[in-house]
Amino acid sequence: MKSERTGSLSRFLQQGLLMAGLLLAECKTSEPAGSEILDSAYGPGWSAVHADSRNSDYSSLQGPRKVELAWQRKFEGTINLGPTIGRQGQVYMTTNAGDCHLYALDPQTGKTVWCTDKVNKFAVASSALLDEQGRLFIADNEAMHAFDALGNLLWETEIQGFPLSAQFTQTGRLIFTTHIGMIYVLDRKNGSLVLNPHPLSGEPPSDPNFDPRACMRGTADCPCANTLAIDQQTGRFFFTYWAPGAVQAGVRAMVYSEKNGPSIKPLWEHTALPGGSASSPDISADGSRIYVNDNAGGLHAIEAATGNSIWEFAMGYEPGGSQSTSPEGLIMPAGGGGAPLMCIQDMGQEAKLVWKNDSLNHLGLPMQTAGNLAFATVAGSPNKSYKDLVIVNTKTGEVLDRVHFPGKTLFTVGTTIGGEGNVYVPGFDGTLFAFRPK
Repeated sequence: MKSERTGSLSRFLQQGLLMAGLLLAECKTSEPAGSEILDSAYGPGWSAVHADSRNSDYSSLQGPRKVELAWQRKFEGTINLGPTIGRQGQVYMTTNAGDCHLYALDPQTGKTVWCTDKVNKFAVASSALLDEQGRLFIADNEAMHAFDALGNLLWETEIQGFPLSAQFTQTGRLIFTTHIGMIYVLDRKNGSLVLNPHPLSGEPPSDPNFDPRACMRGTADCPCANTLAIDQQTGRFFFTYWAPGAVQAGVRAMVYSEKNGPSIKPLWEHTALPGGSASSPDISADGSRIYVNDNAGGLHAIEAATGNSIWEFAMGYEPGGSQSTSPEGLIMPAGGGGAPLMCIQDMGQEAKLVWKNDSLNHLGLPMQTAGNLAFATVAGSPNKSYKDLVIVNTKTGEVLDRVHFPGKTLFTVGTTIGGEGNVYVPGFDGTLFAFRPK
């Protein structure tokens, strides 16, 4: 059955819910003043779009050194992001065509366990966020939704714009930005507002239209085009934003706290992303710095406490998505154009190219795992319409395994690993591939 929400987004925009310039909003919770209860809300494994709250695209699991194709499945429409993995290994993914837009798949066969039409096609812009109880949180352009592990709708809360995936605060709240520049903090148990929504421009945006190309490149027509990263120790969160009238995009830092009642406070702005934001920001393992890509081929390291630039590395191409960052500071950028597969090391005050393989034309979003392994999609044979999955040693660039994707596929949009060691790689054309350890 189709969702029967009666309020339209246009009516919601006219409700006058917001107050211009609001930073400290009315508390909606019963938390005692002066306290902050830390709540590690994330489910085990790959529970967020980029693995964790830091957007690391890294797994502490030991990845397989050899794989073979387990199954593949073609969906109607497109897939925009990699799947997330539930406690029991179920694979959760979104697509924009057909009646269902959120699927739970059996990890061994790829068959549908359940699917729901309670989210619309705009849910394709997000991956489901999973908490430790197995609940799923995902939005479309009308509401944020919560489901239980069986696919039952628990609650939905109307929003303005749509998020590109959500995260949990250090206190276990649901936090996200929508593409038009609105920050929301919700109680994940019932969807109630913890704070009144915060418009980054000072007032609710008047035009919530969605421009797919702008959101893929993080340009001015899609001000918040990526997933925020949040430090679970400090409550600092970081997101890309192209402010109205600005000449280029940047990174903003704010802090969420409940020590004296729920609040959001701005920390700094770093406005140095020419051409727009090419990736979500990710936080180093020690929380000291932020990594982000621009659309002019630059990888930036920014000081998390101050927003000061630490270094910029010229990659020589525009990446097609977010990078993967290991706890040791090894960075694997996303592919794009004719880019070679490469690995960059954060050396502290500068970045160094560890290795680059010009024979591997990188055409996807990479993942790193424990054991110094990286998984990436490269051009196959006879042309770029065919792809191979490669497993490489991140320290040396040695290719440990190379497996062909059956048939033709487009740029791959994520790489995810399950608890059993399966590696999942979706193509933008709607095909999801699963590789098992060999």
